[in-house]
Amino acid sequence: MKMKLHKSIVVLVLVLGLFFPAITKAQTVSYVAHYTEKDQIKHDTLVDKQDGTKFIIDRKRIFITAIDKNGKQLWKTDPATDNKLEEYRTKRPTIVYFEFSNELKKQVILISYNNSQAGYIDKQTGKFYFQGQD
Repeated sequence: MKMKLHKSIVVLVLVLGLFFPAITKAQTVSYVAHYTEKDQIKHDTLVDKQDGTKFIIDRKRIFITAIDKNGKQLWKTDPATDNKLEEYRTKRPTIVYFEFSNELKKQVILISYNNSQAGYIDKQTGKFYFQGQD
C-alpha cells in the first residue's frame, strides 16, 4: 500500500511538473501601473518665517524657485530633471505635495510626485535628495 501511494505521488509530481508550465503562461509584457496621486498642494508659495525667503512652485508643478526677501532669485530647480530621475509610471511627473518639514535635523521642503517618487529639497541650496518610490 505504501509503495503504491509513493508511486502515485511521484507520478502526480511529474505530471504537474510537465504540464503546469504549459497551462500557466509567464508574463511576457511589462505592466506599468497608472498611479496618479491627487494634487495635495495647499499653497503655491511657502514662506520661511526666519528669513523671509519665498519658495514658489510654478503652475505646471515642475519648477520650484527660491526668492529672498529683497526679490532676488536664489535658486530654481526642476528636481526630477536636475537629478536625472528615471522615468517611472509617467513620462513627466508633476509635484503633488509641497510642504516644509522639520523631520530631519534642519527644515527642508518635502515633495512628492504624481508617480509616487518622493524626496526633499535643501532650502539653502535647492538640492533635491531622492528618498524613494512605491
